[in-house]
Amino acid sequence: MKIPNRVRLRHIRCFLSVAEHGSVTKAAAALNTVQPALSRTLRELEAELGQPLFERTAKGLVPTQAGETLRRHALTGMSQIERGIQLASGDEQQHTVSVGMLPNVSRTLVPKAVSRFKEIAPDIDVRLYWANVAEIVDRLRQGDIDCMVGRLPSLEHMAGVSFEHLYSEPLIFVARKGHPLADVPNLTLDDIDRGLVIVPQPNTIIRRELGKFTTGRGLAEFSNKIETVSFEFTRAFLAAQDAVACMPLGSVRQELADGRLVVLDIHGEELTGSVGLSFMTGRDLSPAAAQLVEVLREEARAYA
Repeated sequence: MKIPNRVRLRHIRCFLSVAEHGSVTKAAAALNTVQPALSRTLRELEAELGQPLFERTAKGLVPTQAGETLRRHALTGMSQIERGIQLASGDEQQHTVSVGMLPNVSRTLVPKAVSRFKEIAPDIDVRLYWANVAEIVDRLRQGDIDCMVGRLPSLEHMAGVSFEHLYSEPLIFVARKGHPLADVPNLTLDDIDRGLVIVPQPNTIIRRELGKFTTGRGLAEFSNKIETVSFEFTRAFLAAQDAVACMPLGSVRQELADGRLVVLDIHGEELTGSVGLSFMTGRDLSPAAAQLVEVLREEARAYA
């Protein structure tokens, strides 16, 4: 099918801006135009396609099914156009999308999303930063990265940062198969505190979530513990020792699936956290970055 003769690049730019901001007024400001002109351009595009592309909701303008289909494909196309303009103008610098990731998504969501993204945008480099939340948020504020993927940051890190929820993920207590506590029902913190426990380092998101859980049950600290956010170390240590570890589910999905680790029977609502995307408020994403973000959203549905 040919592209309708009257559809121009300006129609696509306006459409994508409205889809991103959820508002004609905000989209017009971002494009340095006026609302009536953008509204007219959007009406032209809808007339050419023969159906509405947005519906009004309490949260603003949301793409219809047709609008969502157009948005996904248009993001890919705009990314390729941007790259083509770079090359045609003699700018040989490779375009890069930079993402900060927290440990709980480094083995699950991010690898799958990046793999898909590289299939559709092989000429776009992806730069991944792995660090604690404070360092990644600093990079986000400085413009070194486009977005952060991981658990909801603490309040002290949220100044100027917006968060988009993708799915919920629990912290779980795990041990090797055959551990003395592996098949014990209705475990308590006292049961776990009798042995060696691996917990996240202080001042991390997951340590604070764990702290709410333990404090609410009368335990200030585990008596015998190792503190680390190196899940590689923790997985290796658990394989050979009768220790228990508190870790995000995403960090041990593979080991749980193949039976090397088991989930202990101790749970709590305080251990469930939100996993999503963090952005600098008011900073527009490049078409390539917006495309990767969309792939992250799509891949996240598998964990919702």
